[in-house]
Amino acid sequence: MRRRALILLLAALLVLAILALLAGPGSRRSSEEQLLFPELKAQLNDVSQIIVRGAGNQLIATLKRSDEHWIVVERDYPADVGRIRETLLALAAARIVEEKTSTPALYDRLGVQDIALPTARGVQLEISGTATPVQLIVGQTQAGSGDMSYVRRTGEPQSWLVTGRLTPGKTTGEWLDRQLVDIPATRIQSLTITHPGTDPLRLEKASRDSADFSVAHIPAGREPGYPGVGNTLGALLAGLQLDDVHGREALGTNPGKPVLARFECFDGLIVEASAWRTPDGTRLSFLASTDPAQAERYASPESSGFDAVQTEAEAINARLGGWIYTLPGYKTEQFTRRLQDLLAPASSP
Repeated sequence: MRRRALILLLAALLVLAILALLAGPGSRRSSEEQLLFPELKAQLNDVSQIIVRGAGNQLIATLKRSDEHWIVVERDYPADVGRIRETLLALAAARIVEEKTSTPALYDRLGVQDIALPTARGVQLEISGTATPVQLIVGQTQAGSGDMSYVRRTGEPQSWLVTGRLTPGKTTGEWLDRQLVDIPATRIQSLTITHPGTDPLRLEKASRDSADFSVAHIPAGREPGYPGVGNTLGALLAGLQLDDVHGREALGTNPGKPVLARFECFDGLIVEASAWRTPDGTRLSFLASTDPAQAERYASPESSGFDAVQTEAEAINARLGGWIYTLPGYKTEQFTRRLQDLLAPASSP
């Protein structure tokens, strides 16, 4: 009887050992212990600064919090609060899925090499202000998965696969508040682009109900390239975003005369974009004003009132005045179009 009881006891112990082995050490951890940074979630409101570095230890951006505002220190310009919030929440929620390599020679496969290397493909985040500072290298997202990323805590050999799509900006511009203006084409009555010393390109609508912009002052024997050829230009201020921003010094001491794009809205809002060609590329500035005569000429029951238009112009100038912007290349080209660009090729005599 004792022998049988002993055999049963040993069998039970063996089953328990096998179950424990199959479950692995992760099953003994609470869900909180599986977090990449277990204490970060409770400390998110304490984050005061984020330093972003790229390959060769290059400083990409210093994001600094002041009251409820964030700025990109290198530009002294408002930061993209949405991107900051998204990044912090993703890190606070990131859970360890799988242990990956701890061999430095294999880090490049995951994009988690030491950020000091000129060939590093990841981005290093240094988060301060919290009781427990956070430093990690964010590598690639897992192939075939949009919601898992490879990371390595700075100074530790072990890399990890974690939940969450971690895609911190790799350029200074990606951390800036990119929104400039958002004025839909339906508000635009006319657009005039003037190159110094040449005839201007002018697009206009006869009324708010007009579907297309017409091209004015077309030379005899020429015609628009296709119907609605000017509509893309008329929509230039809709959802307009920057690529980068600089102070006035970016224009140098003698930038010359700019190309001027003047947008006149039916409701009296005027927005002028000045474009200068510099050795570093085309740079633009923006200035808003109002025209009460224009507002009266095209007044409609749907108009929000001229006072609201004046307030809008003041807000645009308060946000964009004094800054010099770099736009995406295709947008810059559109701000500097010429009449010839919108016309069909001249027919042979």
